[in-house]
Amino acid sequence: MCNAEGINMSFNNIKQKLKEFSIVAKTDPRINKNEQLKEIEMNIGKQLPSDYKDFLKKYGGCYLESTKTTDEIEYDVCYKPLEKDPWMGKGDDTQLLEGFYGLANDHNSLQKAIDTYSDRFPRNIIPIASSAGGNEICMDIDNGKILFWDHELSHPDKDFFLIANSFEEFAFSLVDEPIEADKEDDGILYIELDDDLLSS
Repeated sequence: MCNAEGINMSFNNIKQKLKEFSIVAKTDPRINKNEQLKEIEMNIGKQLPSDYKDFLKKYGGCYLESTKTTDEIEYDVCYKPLEKDPWMGKGDDTQLLEGFYGLANDHNSLQKAIDTYSDRFPRNIIPIASSAGGNEICMDIDNGKILFWDHELSHPDKDFFLIANSFEEFAFSLVDEPIEADKEDDGILYIELDDDLLSS
């Protein structure tokens, strides 16, 4: 009983935190969410954490947008990982969150994402959201930890980096990050760098 209350509290905390952002949710009213979740759990052979299941039922495959964006400054929704990944710059303490996978049968389908990476991830790790550059935000279904997967496998010793110890902790790490004002100049600079890299 106490445990169920704690789990309920966890999802309520997540809902409260997500009110800081604009949520673009993709839910399909024709989908039986409980059935879909049962099917996913059957396929992975484990129960998903309850707060994550409640998140999927309420928000589906959603994108979070910053409510701080103005005409002058644009913001991205990012997360603060416990462990830096190879894609983060020296001074960076956040990483971009692109969007969550959901229960609808579309390109944001959690089941399709699980199937896509099933031969690349250990059996206990499933993708739950996308990050910048084709990288994935994953969940270790054995312990509920949230991990970053480097799709280029650029680190010699490991492919996964710890983001958070739970889905709730991950939700609470979400922040609005301003995009640099000189983005246009950066765009040109990046293209020049890419050209240099290609010719070397």
